[in-house]
Amino acid sequence: MTKLDSQETKTAFAIRVGLTKGRISQLVAEGLPVRADGQIDVAEGLAWIEDNLDPARRNKGGPTSSTRAATTLAEAKRLHEIVKVQRAKLAFEREQGQLIETAAATRTVFARARAERDAHMAWVQRSAPLLAAELGADPRATFAALDRMMREHLEHLADMPLGSFDDGS
Repeated sequence: MTKLDSQETKTAFAIRVGLTKGRISQLVAEGLPVRADGQIDVAEGLAWIEDNLDPARRNKGGPTSSTRAATTLAEAKRLHEIVKVQRAKLAFEREQGQLIETAAATRTVFARARAERDAHMAWVQRSAPLLAAELGADPRATFAALDRMMREHLEHLADMPLGSFDDGS
């Protein structure tokens, strides 16, 4: 399946969510959305199952100890189905590029920050002689001042918590 594919046959969808084709047919009869060509839109199907698969007994992590001391086999099977659906939904979101691994995100952000730091420091080296010539100032003193100010600025940015960079959305 490619990243652009977002529909599957009932059989493929059943495999994705860890159910039988017969159970998928039962769920279709209960309202699981199916396209006109008989295929299931994966995102819609996963959302429907998440919202409709035995919602009265779904606790997203198991029954609470205060409601029931011992889990019945039927309830354990239902919870197992829910977990499989949630895992399938995460796998689908990863395939669609909606999820990324934390380690990959950390490496990317770190590499970007290092590249920006290096670009700022290179800007000081390029700009200091030009600024000194334009102002008729000592090139070494101009470079030293700009370099010190840029380093202070970068230290200030490094000390800012990541939450302060929130885009507001």
